[in-house]
Amino acid sequence: MRIVQGEAADARQAADGETGPPQQQPAEAQPPPLPTEPANPGLLHTPQAKATKSADELAAMILADLREIEGCPKAGVNVTVYGSNPWNSWLSFGGAAGPVNNKAELQSFCEIITERLKRKYDVSP
Repeated sequence: MRIVQGEAADARQAADGETGPPQQQPAEAQPPPLPTEPANPGLLHTPQAKATKSADELAAMILADLREIEGCPKAGVNVTVYGSNPWNSWLSFGGAAGPVNNKAELQSFCEIITERLKRKYDVSP
């Protein structure tokens, strides 16, 4: 049956005015293989291992940064670090803080400081 198909294809080519061997279908193009080693290994970004700090150390660091902000009460401000990895912080104001007019601003700064420290430190167990 294969011979008959080949002869039929030759007859069609001759009828169309084509001569020569039958045309072969192009093979599917395969993508090139992925390289096993990077071309420039010195240019790769290797993430640094994070340092670890206790929750109390991280809370003290956040509180110290907050106290640098104008309008932050000197007393009655509490930062609590909770969770493991990822960890988070909670800012609260006690009665000793008195009226805090920029509470939303301090909360926003606390979030910014926390995000910065999260990139640098993990909480030690």
